[in-house]
Amino acid sequence: MGQDPLSILCIEPHFPGRLGATADWLVRKRGYRCRFYANTPEAREHWPAAVGQGLDLRVFGVGGVAREPAVAWSRTLERSLCHAYGCWEVLDADRPRPIDVVVGRSAGLGSSLFAPVAQPAAPVVNLFDYYLDPHHNDLAADDGPGASPIYTHWRRSAAAVELLDLENAALAWTPTHWQRSLFPAEYREDLWVCHDGIDGRRFDRARRDGPRTVAGRTIPASSRIVTFVARSLDRVRGFDRFWNLARALMKARSDVVCVVVGDPVVRRGLDVTFHGRDYRAVMMERAPLDDVDRLLFLGKTPPETVAEVLSASDLHVALGRPYPVARSVLEAMAAGCVVLASDSPPYREVLDDGRTGLLVEPDDPDAVLRAALSAVDDPAAHRPLGEAAAERTRERYDQDVCLPRLADRLEELANSRNGR
Repeated sequence: MGQDPLSILCIEPHFPGRLGATADWLVRKRGYRCRFYANTPEAREHWPAAVGQGLDLRVFGVGGVAREPAVAWSRTLERSLCHAYGCWEVLDADRPRPIDVVVGRSAGLGSSLFAPVAQPAAPVVNLFDYYLDPHHNDLAADDGPGASPIYTHWRRSAAAVELLDLENAALAWTPTHWQRSLFPAEYREDLWVCHDGIDGRRFDRARRDGPRTVAGRTIPASSRIVTFVARSLDRVRGFDRFWNLARALMKARSDVVCVVVGDPVVRRGLDVTFHGRDYRAVMMERAPLDDVDRLLFLGKTPPETVAEVLSASDLHVALGRPYPVARSVLEAMAAGCVVLASDSPPYREVLDDGRTGLLVEPDDPDAVLRAALSAVDDPAAHRPLGEAAAERTRERYDQDVCLPRLADRLEELANSRNGR
């Protein structure tokens, strides 16, 4: 007789966050029952289809400094503990049963830290995105030199909750080998590498000739569409570099149209300089555009619009700092885009220069412009790069490739704990 599908508890500060798509797949494809605990849900248009059909969302509140959008560096751990306590309070009140496995993503906020108190029999699987180094990666090279000692103190201590989560996990999981390499050697070998994948069904890989439609606007077939997609427009994802490239491209070619998707307000706490500010407005003031009508800002859009943008793109730009590769880069690859990305370790793990994309030194604006012009000057010649990128996502990064591996590990853990 076959075993019943697992009942899992997912915990993440935001919903759908990173785990929402994973939970959706596990419910749809494996028949799991999922309770998802989150503090901050996005608008319903961003929710996965399985909500209410096997995926049940439960919102928990937080108190103390956890209610503040940003805190002093010395209160970072306190903020995380408030998040963990807020989740535990609701778990303890609900006492959901049965729970075979807890799947958590603290995202630096420790939300799943106290789950074993409420669910002592359920093994904890924690997804780890990033381990902050005091002196390297993300914006350390931009903001570190000349910064006050407080900046370094914060960077040195900010990973404390990740260390607690590592100790708390029956299985520590991270999406890429580069991400695993960031963690202390004492934990690195125990980190299991498995990408959580993207939903390739949403992307039209057939690159059609003729006019294209983006967010209700028809763009002529003769135009060259250059895209940038991020959760929010910030320096970590390279929006400043994209902006400078867009200005240069629009000067060099009158047929270039740039399309930007993302919240203009910097939400990422790593960017201590611009956090909470409208970064689009900052760049507009620092480097005004000559033709604002050829740079379309769509803001934060639903997944269907992102897919539409990427399917129309002639060149997708991802000139981010050393940081985990955004899901939007993999989605651009799945859509058959030619991707122009930073020549740095996280991007090299995903893209091969000249085979599945274009890699360039992001701080060399002349080299960036040459690479971008080569792609928009002759899209047909570069189309094989996009086709190869789409094939790579099908083979390595599609949910239907990645998530069966995760499901097998979850079931293995549940069976070992339950004596199945």
